[in-house]
Amino acid sequence: MITPQEQLDIIIKKITKSLLGKSQTTIRTLGKTFRGFESFDKNNKIDKDEFLIGLKQNGVVLTKFQTDFLLNYLDRNRDGSIDIAEFFYLIRGSPNENRLQVIVQAFKKFDKDNLGYIVADDFKGIFNAKNHPKVTRGELTEDQAYIELLQYFKEGNKSGRITLDEWKEYYAAVSADIELDDNFIALIKETWRLK
Repeated sequence: MITPQEQLDIIIKKITKSLLGKSQTTIRTLGKTFRGFESFDKNNKIDKDEFLIGLKQNGVVLTKFQTDFLLNYLDRNRDGSIDIAEFFYLIRGSPNENRLQVIVQAFKKFDKDNLGYIVADDFKGIFNAKNHPKVTRGELTEDQAYIELLQYFKEGNKSGRITLDEWKEYYAAVSADIELDDNFIALIKETWRLK
């Protein structure tokens, strides 16, 4: 007999395999899809129907049983909404403490007044994509990496503000693509010209 945790693990592996089978950016694309929905709110939640539509639009196909199981797991308070930060934590995990510290340090470089958000226009002249994984693999130029970053945060973000949770979500996807902590930390420090 399969335990509920084992069933959840099976579903998460299926989702992850489906997304990563295409490319790492599909996880980020899924995040953009979710944030673009009408039901997306400031608490990082969307309704169940749009959650399922987002999965389907990004190539994730689950059985009815798997869908019901996942929705019941993610909507434990039965308010009809899904916390997408919690969902992304399930499929990709959270960066470890060392990585998280440098992610937050980069965010705070732009949030000097501790407002809890930053604005992408502040990145101009600071962003350095020379060692971005996609640039080093030849998939993007440095300019294209910058444009991709801006598009990621601007699509589906009606306020133009980037919260710490959105920043962490973006860099959790980047983190998943870099095996060694030292390499990830060096990348973030170089990208945002941190000391």
